[in-house]
Amino acid sequence: MKRALGALALALACAAPALADAPIAQVNNQESLAIGIVPLHASDVAQDKSGAVFVNHAAGTRFVLGYDAARTRTIFGIPDLYTDLDAAVGVATVRYDGTILDTNAQAAGGVNEAATYVEESVRLRLGRTWSFFKTRDAALTPFLGFVQKAWGRDSPSSSIAYAYAHEGLEAGALAQVSLPGNLVAGADAAVGRVMGAVLFNGAGNRLFAGARSFSLKLDHRTFADWHQRLEVRGNFLRYGSVTGVSGFFEPRRSNDIAILFEIGGETSVF
Repeated sequence: MKRALGALALALACAAPALADAPIAQVNNQESLAIGIVPLHASDVAQDKSGAVFVNHAAGTRFVLGYDAARTRTIFGIPDLYTDLDAAVGVATVRYDGTILDTNAQAAGGVNEAATYVEESVRLRLGRTWSFFKTRDAALTPFLGFVQKAWGRDSPSSSIAYAYAHEGLEAGALAQVSLPGNLVAGADAAVGRVMGAVLFNGAGNRLFAGARSFSLKLDHRTFADWHQRLEVRGNFLRYGSVTGVSGFFEPRRSNDIAILFEIGGETSVF
């Protein structure tokens, strides 16, 4: 795996950039920093030793800081190969409402309290851009992607912190169109499968989930090599059923809609 990633990095470093005079090509060859807010709605589920099932809910608004690097290159003689690396961290205070379990995995009463929620995520997409018209003012980029995410939440009532992580694969497409006024509008959608998720304080119990995502983007090139972008992004995870481990709350579903403001340019930092 390390050799493969090293070979990919070398190929990208030696690759020739795509046509840089088209607005879409400019958008797809930039690095940016993002700040945003993400209204979060999530739930998890547990069962006690008797088999009774309890569902808890968490809701709040988290603040995120992100980094995104998009590149379009000719690699091994193949033009317009597209890569996009996105990484983000976030933190929130959420309202946690549900039931707690005692150390013997028995229901111990209701809870409605503030809890701290932290998260990190990484997404890598690889695809090829197909441009339309001689002016390259419209483009479609089918892609495959790898996603990784981890998050944790405290539980003041039970003095237990819950932590989860997962990796997964996705497939989707990005559509872009150049508009007057140095604007580029984009929309993407993807479906995927979480290959395995780990509940760290659940004895390594592995969960599986289906995933869907979309985003709407509007990029403005204000000056040469200087961009701003407004993005609305949605991510939806739906996990499988309880797997028979009593006493641990496992994710059930997670839905969020992110509103991000990004600034960046076409000069490569990395």
